[in-house]
Amino acid sequence: MEELIRALDACQSESRACVVAAIVDVDGSAYRREGARCLIHADGEVTGILSGGCIEEDLREHAQEVLRTLEPRKLLYDFRIGEDEVWGIGLGCNGAITVWLEPFDPVRSPDAADRIIGDLRRRVETREPYVAATVIGSSDPAAVPPGARRTLAAAAVEAGLLGAGRRAGLVRHTEGSTQLELLLERVAPRPELVIVGVGDDARLLCSLARRLQWRVTVAYHATDKATRERFPAADELRIIPRFAFEQIDVRGKYVVVMSHNLDLDREAVHRMLTPEVAYLGLVGSRYRLEKILEPKQTEGEPNGGIDPKLLGKLYSPVGLDIGAETPEEIAMSILAEMTAVKNGRSGGFLRDRKAPIGGGGSGNDLSSPRSLILDEPLFPESCRV
Repeated sequence: MEELIRALDACQSESRACVVAAIVDVDGSAYRREGARCLIHADGEVTGILSGGCIEEDLREHAQEVLRTLEPRKLLYDFRIGEDEVWGIGLGCNGAITVWLEPFDPVRSPDAADRIIGDLRRRVETREPYVAATVIGSSDPAAVPPGARRTLAAAAVEAGLLGAGRRAGLVRHTEGSTQLELLLERVAPRPELVIVGVGDDARLLCSLARRLQWRVTVAYHATDKATRERFPAADELRIIPRFAFEQIDVRGKYVVVMSHNLDLDREAVHRMLTPEVAYLGLVGSRYRLEKILEPKQTEGEPNGGIDPKLLGKLYSPVGLDIGAETPEEIAMSILAEMTAVKNGRSGGFLRDRKAPIGGGGSGNDLSSPRSLILDEPLFPESCRV
């Protein structure tokens, strides 16, 4: 999403037009799911990816017409068994995807361009979940034009529009006397990571997490290594008094303790492993973990051990078991483990998974009723490719 925003900002500042392509419906298996986006520029360059490369060339042709007319259009690509023979590529991925092409022209249609950028930027910056609605089709374009944006209350969505368990989808909706097609998308805040440590491995973890669009806070006491120059990827650098880890808000956040100082790590774990933290990873050996879990002999805390009920949130040694040895591999294994925890997955091999692969954990069950999903085109701008 951030890559798309940067590309759209460049188009806007340079008065260049492009087309925003979004997957609005998937039936069966597909490379990416509903809500995935890419940009198709006037010269044919593509920012982002919607498929393994099987539709981008055709999308370029349609994008040229969208740029010429400034009229959005919806395309159906059906690759189910036997259907893709017309493409001569024999994909056989047993899926069909519907793609919506929307013009972005900061010169001829500046208000629409502002609306598109504003919508995407809000998704990246939000700290609260919400449901974004994009009008894909309208029976009365003068009243509600395609491309209009809405923000829906979660209660309305749960009441039946999108249905519990689906992250995104194309639905029918009536607004007054106007029949609408809406792409509904649950927008969640970026996951938040707190890194306790300022070593080179902390820098790598910070950089990788930021590339994966996590919001990263580095928390440490004042040292010559706790500087913005060393952590340019961090959203926030918190300088706190030594051992004052209770000053860091960990509610709903993921924490990785990697100071490599036994006393600091012990204090961080004892103060930050709370019922509100989502995950706490500790870098180090099992022996080191045992030392850190020993009750603190602190005045005023005669029973200063960790509540056993909280140990399920503690991951140490941290990271998935991928045989990581280099600092880069270790950072990758830590991010992979946090992502698995966030999505309610175990981190095993996909070949061993019996349930559907796409999406996150139980919150992405696509088996909900499809009665609200458009199985047939409702508006004349829809066309089958």
